[in-house]
Amino acid sequence: MLSNIVLNELDWWLASQWVDFPTKHEYKPERNKYDAMRRCQLKECRALRYADDFKIFTNSYSNAVKLYHATIDWLKHRLGLDISPEKSKIVNLRRGYSEFLGFKMRVIPRGKRSTGATKFVVKSHISDKAKARIRENTKRMIRNIEFANHSRNDEYKALCRYNAYVLGIHNYYRIATRISRDCSRLACPVQRSLCIRLKDRLKTAREAQKRNISYDIPQFIQERYGGSKQMRYVGDSYLVPLGYVQHSFPMMKKRITNSYTAEGRAEIHKALECVDMTILHYLMRNPIPDKSVEYNDNRLSLYSAQQGKCYVTGKKMEIRDIHCHHKTRIKDGGNDKYQNLVLVTEQTHRLIHATSPEIMRKYLEVLRPNAKQLKKLNQLRNLAGVEAI
Repeated sequence: MLSNIVLNELDWWLASQWVDFPTKHEYKPERNKYDAMRRCQLKECRALRYADDFKIFTNSYSNAVKLYHATIDWLKHRLGLDISPEKSKIVNLRRGYSEFLGFKMRVIPRGKRSTGATKFVVKSHISDKAKARIRENTKRMIRNIEFANHSRNDEYKALCRYNAYVLGIHNYYRIATRISRDCSRLACPVQRSLCIRLKDRLKTAREAQKRNISYDIPQFIQERYGGSKQMRYVGDSYLVPLGYVQHSFPMMKKRITNSYTAEGRAEIHKALECVDMTILHYLMRNPIPDKSVEYNDNRLSLYSAQQGKCYVTGKKMEIRDIHCHHKTRIKDGGNDKYQNLVLVTEQTHRLIHATSPEIMRKYLEVLRPNAKQLKKLNQLRNLAGVEAI
């Protein structure tokens, strides 16, 4: 936060050098403005910054040298800041890699433009430091699974932490163009570690099929990893395969969305107000011990889908007030699938199952459901085998 406050001025200064450079005429489309500026031999530059880590891109070595020294001088005299000589340097992306936020990238030739000029595209990997960190963390998590008590709860929590970490790696790094190759190489020592440390506890899909063992796998995991031969199982849970991931093109967000304007902040708050991330993280870290993996995963999905609100009353649910209700009871043939579950408040849950007139009257006075809410409530009561109110 402090970096964003202090270096916001750097963003505006760099933008004034090219992107927001004032011109005598108004150009439409905007690229015509840049073409005119190039003819004037101005220093073309674009900047990308996250906290105190930033890159400045330009089109020639001479411009890079000028911008490098100009930026050092501006930071020193304007903000009183020194750069790190070890981390700051000029890199020709056609000849070598540059690292940024856990990625390393360069550009490679790919065909010709209509003008006859060579077209370049980005080639990106997970950085070497990030790879070393991933190897260390996955091996540590595998040791935690190995030494977890064989009671289902401890083992399940260790498996959840491993799966959440691997999913996080895939979701963050999948925009790297060489993510598939990088993760395949990372997966080899991880797979060996799994085989050595978990031994007989580790099962492949083929072994599980031979023993007629079925696993409750959430739909999104099945869709993303179901086709992988690298899927492994421990106890009643699955292990997300580290080496099975495909490159995904980064999606652009709305240009209006940013932290520096009233309109941009309104867009951010609009997106965040739907789901309380504190509660969602709490649910992730505290699965219900005596329930299946599918049940706990669907509980998270439902919290997001219902935007943290009770299915019946629409009231925002607090951490200790979230109850996951089976529409069709387990003893009546129900299951833990997404379609058979809803999240409701504790009082609503009690009213769904209530048979005593006194208890029903008590909770009806507290909740005061309207006609629409009462209809939903009675639908759930009928499915639960209880007479409608």
